[in-house]
Amino acid sequence: MTSLISWLDASTEENSRMRELVKLFGTPETTDDLGMGQLRDAISNSLFPGTSVLHLGARYMLLVPWAYQSAHKGTRNPDELRKRSEESERQLIGRFKELEVESYIGRDAGRNVRQLPSAAYWSALRRYGIVDPAADRYAVAQLMCADAPSTEEGESSYSVWNQTLPQPPAGFPRREDRGLTLSPEEARWLQERILTTCPDTMLAHVVGSDTSPTPGLWAPWLDPACRSAEGDPAQWLKDGEAFSFIHNGATILYQHLLAELSMNTFNSDEDTVEPTQKLLTAWEDQRDSKRELLAGWDVDGFIGRAKALNSGINSNTADFARQMANAAMSPGRQIDNANFRAAVETREKLMKKSNSRFRNERRLRAWHPPTQVASLSFRWAQVRRNVLDIHAGLALEGHSNA
Repeated sequence: MTSLISWLDASTEENSRMRELVKLFGTPETTDDLGMGQLRDAISNSLFPGTSVLHLGARYMLLVPWAYQSAHKGTRNPDELRKRSEESERQLIGRFKELEVESYIGRDAGRNVRQLPSAAYWSALRRYGIVDPAADRYAVAQLMCADAPSTEEGESSYSVWNQTLPQPPAGFPRREDRGLTLSPEEARWLQERILTTCPDTMLAHVVGSDTSPTPGLWAPWLDPACRSAEGDPAQWLKDGEAFSFIHNGATILYQHLLAELSMNTFNSDEDTVEPTQKLLTAWEDQRDSKRELLAGWDVDGFIGRAKALNSGINSNTADFARQMANAAMSPGRQIDNANFRAAVETREKLMKKSNSRFRNERRLRAWHPPTQVASLSFRWAQVRRNVLDIHAGLALEGHSNA
């Protein structure tokens, strides 16, 4: 039977989390077989608040508000406004195709794309104060169409959208001609929003830096723009590098344990364990370069900071994080660490219960040994794209054709 995920009457945040979860199923970096997503997200949200693996460009944070604002002209009916704003978002897909934009939401599915930019970016719009933080995506049309409260002379009326938002281009969205390229004014405005709403974060540091991220570097701790940060951003960056490494080792070991079990259960040949054996060897080869990092890493301090952000992180998750760190610091190979092998199996059983591959032969039979297990990078690919978009827009200042 095909597995399905469904939800009814959910908030914007709940829907966004589910959409992100669906995308994560196809992203090797973030497969969460061992149930460490809460700690992963604590790092991601602390380093880069408001971001998502669903993001494909900073200008969407302007395009979505413009879709609602342009659709609002001529109607005060919430249902009509919702339909018009959705149509505006779908028109952008066709326009981006005409402009030969390289990567955008709906590139493959076209107008029939199920997830519109407003769904992917709503949490960011709220986090950066672009839309009223109390405005749910499904209620925003109602709020926009409601009678604005009267104000005293000299006071601004209530607005769902930030009143400093740049104006959309004339004829938007049909005559949109910049695609996902930010103008200097747009880039400066987005930079100001992030610096104002996300102070003392790595996101603010790189957005406000004169040094742009380096294309091609897969992790933020490799990038000079991030490594120049100090204080809390630097601490979370260290947490991210250490956690990514120990999590990768535990995940590879988990895959290898499945390979061993599959070979023994189904009498398959040694080719079953060869791919994961190679992955374990490659991970072990990196350990020497990470020992100084791990020796100076306060795993209990990290867990405490993460729990301060998410009180739902339970003792089992915290204890397994400690076990991952201890195993990575132990002198022997992880494959020979009997206690950690048992801990990994126990953790997966705890997380998946009857769906555990250690218990469920049908699920084990459907499993195939991976040729790679990518490390966590905490949305860096998407963050780097957004930051580079903003920096590119700022660099156009003073150009006559900007």
